[in-house]
Amino acid sequence: MNNNHKISVDAPPRPSLTKPRYYSHWLTAAVLSITLLTSYEAWRIAAQDLEHERRLYFDFRVRQLVQSIEQRLVTYEQMLYGARGLFAASGLVQRNEYKEYVSALNLDQRFPGIQGVGFSLWIPKTEKDRHVAELRKQGFTDYDIHPIGERDFYTSIIYLEPFSGRNLRAFSYDMFSEPTRNRALSYARDNNSLGVTGKVKLLQETEQDVQAGFLMYLPVYKKDVPHDTLEQRRANLLGWVYAPFRTKDLMAGIGGEQESDLGLEIFDGETLDEESRMYGSAPPANIQPLLTSKQQIVLACHPWTLLIHAEPNFQARVDQDKPAIIAGSSVSLSLLLSLLTWQLVNSRSRAMALAQNMTAELRESESRFRAMADSAPVMIWLSDTAKRYYWFNKVWLDFTGNSIDQEQGENWTAGLHPDDSDVCREHYSHCFDRQLPFSIEHRLKRHDGIYRWVLDTGIPRYDVNGEFVGYIGSCIDITEPRQIRMALETSNADLSRFAEISAHHLMEPTRRFTSFTQRLRSSLSAYPQVLADEDVNASLCYLEQDAQRLLSLVRDIQLYITADQARDKISAASAETAVKTVLRNFADKIAAVGATVTVSRLPDAYIDLPRLIELFSLFLDNALIHGRPADPDLALKIEIGGVSEQNVSRYHVRDNGSGIRAEYRHRVFEIFERLNYRNSEAGTGIGLSIARRIVDSCGGKIWIESTAQSGTALVFELPNIEGNKYDG
Repeated sequence: MNNNHKISVDAPPRPSLTKPRYYSHWLTAAVLSITLLTSYEAWRIAAQDLEHERRLYFDFRVRQLVQSIEQRLVTYEQMLYGARGLFAASGLVQRNEYKEYVSALNLDQRFPGIQGVGFSLWIPKTEKDRHVAELRKQGFTDYDIHPIGERDFYTSIIYLEPFSGRNLRAFSYDMFSEPTRNRALSYARDNNSLGVTGKVKLLQETEQDVQAGFLMYLPVYKKDVPHDTLEQRRANLLGWVYAPFRTKDLMAGIGGEQESDLGLEIFDGETLDEESRMYGSAPPANIQPLLTSKQQIVLACHPWTLLIHAEPNFQARVDQDKPAIIAGSSVSLSLLLSLLTWQLVNSRSRAMALAQNMTAELRESESRFRAMADSAPVMIWLSDTAKRYYWFNKVWLDFTGNSIDQEQGENWTAGLHPDDSDVCREHYSHCFDRQLPFSIEHRLKRHDGIYRWVLDTGIPRYDVNGEFVGYIGSCIDITEPRQIRMALETSNADLSRFAEISAHHLMEPTRRFTSFTQRLRSSLSAYPQVLADEDVNASLCYLEQDAQRLLSLVRDIQLYITADQARDKISAASAETAVKTVLRNFADKIAAVGATVTVSRLPDAYIDLPRLIELFSLFLDNALIHGRPADPDLALKIEIGGVSEQNVSRYHVRDNGSGIRAEYRHRVFEIFERLNYRNSEAGTGIGLSIARRIVDSCGGKIWIESTAQSGTALVFELPNIEGNKYDG
């Protein structure tokens, strides 16, 4: 036999066939284990995020619900203040007047849950018999205060609108006789503020659909008598305006379209039991709410406790599938990565092909971007994190006539106009350091050597990880629009200058007109028989009035032209100093009219002092001329006040005149607009236009508030400055 053909048993196995297989299995298992652990962690984090998101949304809905309840209660409180204002204006209001007032409120549409608006009269024991007799004379033959009994003081519900149905049961009821109502009535009377009862059963309740109720009270004091101290309030009390509420009706629709998401329970006070429950019911014992919140609302020192829990519908508002999606996606990705690992280990050629495909896709994406950028009708540029410009689109290169190599880095700045270069660089660097968007106008040299105005806008760019990678920007040629804008500004400036010069040149002839008219009257005084002629005397009067009016008109035109120009340094000017100056200047006119001017504390204003004085002068002069009451027996009363809020300071000058009809209020601020042309004191029709121009130039607002009952208030707001806040 030929031994050369034997295979040696000592020959080692061929590792090239077995080692890669074991290596690939081990590496694939390791990748699968790591990715599955990572998937579990991603699922756990997603579950935590879902819980956090659910809690945030629940807290938001709770705040929204509590704010809705508070806002609705504040609305009803303001309604009671309006009812009290009716008594403050008229003293003891007659029944028909009260009915008309409440009917105008449209309770059913505007105030859901309210049973009515009533008035309870305060009756000392000595006045009880006279009061009962008077009400019986009014047609209520069986009228008597109930419950019956001897007390030092009585109250009686004499008005309650709508005066029908369930509300008839409350007529003549003495609410002061019941302890819960007594506490709220006494609190409202002694503190001159809103009083709210605890949980009560309203007299309006029947045997069907019985609901917990409560009442709001607001004291009404006798007209034109003081009630500043506790003794004065008790001595001068007239009664209370009040509103009864059924809690279930009040809460109807309070949660809006998503009302079914939350369960609401309301308890009177801080005790959470069935006796104090005012609204809602506890969740079933076999259902544990996912989320709960305990809130408190304080109404006139009377607390309500709110228990709010998430209903089953609440779950639908939050994406519940996120953890499952992440878990499924992560597991799928784990399997995919494991498969890819196995393929990469066993097939290098497959990996190379995959890399080539990815590179091709990246190049294709970049090619699409460049094609889009080159076809856009604007100049586009890109910069890196070192503030260097590294790419420009075709429109930019066509505009400058340079290649991309000639523009890269800092080279592009060579095209900036010398006067704009430093400003443009500093602005770009300032925004770049803070990663802020920017927009700036500057001049850029075109390929023909002509500088064109461009609007350069830059926006910071970030990668998928949120890392800053530079800026992308665009430039638009705005040369022609800018030239038009500059021409308009120049034209406006010329017109303003022309008007200013014209008014200046008109002033001297106007003064001569006034002076010569006075000299004419002085000269004619030597001829008594001439002055005695009614036609001559009337003509002189007309001349004098027209001369004075013309002089005022020219002065007002000058003020109108310069109204938007500061006459001193703009700072926190003292409004109180300005008003004191105005009152000194108008002292004679105020005395001649017989007006009374009251001034409350005023916050500072962010404006120059001369123009602030001018504003108050115009408003006070308008009130002295137009604010007189229609009743000649009433004296003119003017109130000047103000308040500072977070962003604005607001001022008003209010009179007690007959008011201005709504359709005329927007016209009084127009130039040469006057509501009474026949009044010799009506002015030039420019005064309030000057005021509006001053306020507009300061970025403020101006308007009129006017009613026949409270007269007219001219109001203006000026932007506030930090640290200048006063609640007056």
